[in-house]
Amino acid sequence: MEERFIERGTDYQLRRGTLSVYETNCSCKNVKFHFNRFVLTLMLSGHKTIEGERLKFEFFPGTFFIPEKDAVIDVSIPNASIDNPTKCLVLDIQPAFIKSFYEEIAASEADRDILYHGPTETSTDYFFSNNPLLVKAFEKLYHHQFADQSPARWLAEDLLLKEILLRLFHTEALYLMIDNLNESVEDDKIRKVTTYITNNLEQRLTVHKLSEIAGMGQTSLYNKFKSATGLSPNEYVLQERINHAKVLIQKNRISLKEVAFQCGFNSYEYFSSTFKKVEKTKPSEFKRLKCA
Repeated sequence: MEERFIERGTDYQLRRGTLSVYETNCSCKNVKFHFNRFVLTLMLSGHKTIEGERLKFEFFPGTFFIPEKDAVIDVSIPNASIDNPTKCLVLDIQPAFIKSFYEEIAASEADRDILYHGPTETSTDYFFSNNPLLVKAFEKLYHHQFADQSPARWLAEDLLLKEILLRLFHTEALYLMIDNLNESVEDDKIRKVTTYITNNLEQRLTVHKLSEIAGMGQTSLYNKFKSATGLSPNEYVLQERINHAKVLIQKNRISLKEVAFQCGFNSYEYFSSTFKKVEKTKPSEFKRLKCA
């Protein structure tokens, strides 16, 4: 007999965030969800009833929804079955990426044409849309996880995220996206360092090198970096390397040794021990679970 499950989640680690797929193959009632920032959701198949303190609606395929943050919502699924499961996407984009793209547009001559400047017609606590272009862009990002294994997949992924944000920036959802920017790195010099780290994970990243990128002394970099990100520069580099390793492993296109070297580890043994320390499992076990 096939296992019955309620809201089984599968995460796809993106370079600029996380895309999760929640599947349900049995009916359920009042399953509680809570998000600490504004995330983007889309129904792919099936039907859910969403109910919060100030809203209640029927969530069908083709509907895009940004739930209220810091509020508990109840989700009921009346008709799911093993033969007819529901499937819902949840996208959490890194606030720093949103901020960088928003600032790029705000500084351009296209600012008035792209960014929403009108009144808020609906509640600024949540957002609905049936815009087919927005829905299609979201669906493309999901299918991209399986279809594109080329060396340029990361650039294509970033472009898809930007398309989704562009569609949202042109609506009152812009206000919700701006709210998320409170969690981004505010210091321009520190943001320059985090961007450099993300784009150069295969390189040897020393504090001395990062200090040169930031244009400040090592002690100042450590203190400002810790204040901005909650991590030391070395801890941040390690976190980014492990996150990128998880992405590469889930794509299942190269060996674990090649994953280690592409993420900047100088030996597989060091990579394996570090991965286990951070993720509480060996890379080989992680691969087995995610790529089965």
